[in-house]
Amino acid sequence: MKLIPEQIEFYNKNGYLVIENFLSTREVDLLNAELPKTIENDSPRVILEKSGHVRSIFAPHFSNKIYNKLGRLKGFIDIAEQLLSNKVYIHQYKINCKKGLQSEWWEWHQDFPYWHLDDGIEHPDLLNIMIYMQDTDSLNGALLLIPASHNDGIAKFADKDTVSLLKSLDESDRNKDKNHLSSLNSNIKFTVDHELLRTLAFSNSIITASGKKGTILMFHPNIFHASNNNMTPFDRNMVLITYNSINNFPRTNADARPDFLAGRDREPIENTVPSLFD
Repeated sequence: MKLIPEQIEFYNKNGYLVIENFLSTREVDLLNAELPKTIENDSPRVILEKSGHVRSIFAPHFSNKIYNKLGRLKGFIDIAEQLLSNKVYIHQYKINCKKGLQSEWWEWHQDFPYWHLDDGIEHPDLLNIMIYMQDTDSLNGALLLIPASHNDGIAKFADKDTVSLLKSLDESDRNKDKNHLSSLNSNIKFTVDHELLRTLAFSNSIITASGKKGTILMFHPNIFHASNNNMTPFDRNMVLITYNSINNFPRTNADARPDFLAGRDREPIENTVPSLFD
């Protein structure tokens, strides 16, 4: 699939783009059926909330053939190459889960500061593609976005108490890797300054990226985004694949995050698949 010029213009201006019915009901049903198979006990790739429910499953494509195919879907690769003007690879891949009546929120943040400061990626030449696994709206924690907030680069961070942030984690989690702070819980480390957030929300508004099952949302790594708790009794899951340009590799250093957070396979994706059933 190729985006039309109007879609590209909208994405570049606003920092996001929604396409409904991108995946068929049959494809999404297959992903939902395979999701439990991606959860490995005591795996660092599986992040839990305080309640004990799964919050995120990183790198499901490492162990599951269907999710591996999803990351290589021709429609996704075509769009990523089109918007990034280059060949791409997967930098990060995760499933974000919101348990019905049990989920925590995601604070207002940008994604690029983590990839820039933790992974050493120089430019925001990345694309997030989010797949809606259920009908999603404000009731079950749809993504909130501030349009055009990506245009000024990395924003001023909110003041955070790093000591309290560390104490909020289990001792075992702290010993695994302190860089996991960026992804572990609802108290993420790089959040948007509240006064700046208020200013942009007033001038640009806040939109709720609602969509039916099978919808995809593309968004820029510097757009301000957040999500609320799931207030329904039904689970809400989303798959989030981040593609990076092959001219935008992270720097190599001794403190590199694990490969399930910062992909090491940086060969351009060539062996695409037309659908999950091919």
